[in-house]
Amino acid sequence: MQPLQEKPRWYALSVYTRQEKSAVSEISRLGFESFLPTHPVRKLWSDRIKKLDTPLLPGYLFIHINLTPETRVKLIRLRSIFDLVGKQKYPELGLIASPIPDSQINSLKAMLQSKQLLEPTTQLLPGTEVMISQGPLKGVCGVVEKAVSGKRRIIVQLPLLGRGIRTELSADDVLSYQELAR
Repeated sequence: MQPLQEKPRWYALSVYTRQEKSAVSEISRLGFESFLPTHPVRKLWSDRIKKLDTPLLPGYLFIHINLTPETRVKLIRLRSIFDLVGKQKYPELGLIASPIPDSQINSLKAMLQSKQLLEPTTQLLPGTEVMISQGPLKGVCGVVEKAVSGKRRIIVQLPLLGRGIRTELSADDVLSYQELAR
């Protein structure tokens, strides 16, 4: 089948959590170009501190391909791959995936090469249903009410007996239901 574009484009792949590096090796065995943005993180163990390269966008990586339905099937059959991100409708083919502009990938690569401290953020929009993943409220479900400007904090409304209880949490302490479904 003919590719959907004449030249390769970048696409985002959703991969299983903590499987990003194995997904890159599976993709390279197929002969496709991939890009996994990573950044150094210091991890504290009981006896030492170690600097590790961790994915900047956990659960995602990028692939540069001429997308066809056949290549999509090859990709999602890989053990570490969940699916392509973003659905775009093509006549005769149905939903495939939305390409990412080269400028966005180039910007991401430039940020990584700058050696600046990069802090990944999760955009939790008001109305997003979340579950608290760590801390004393672990396991509690709620709805994001609003993001507090200037801080990486969110306010979650916790429905309880038809009333709400608000608490301020770090965005790193919650997972959206979309993240939990993967």
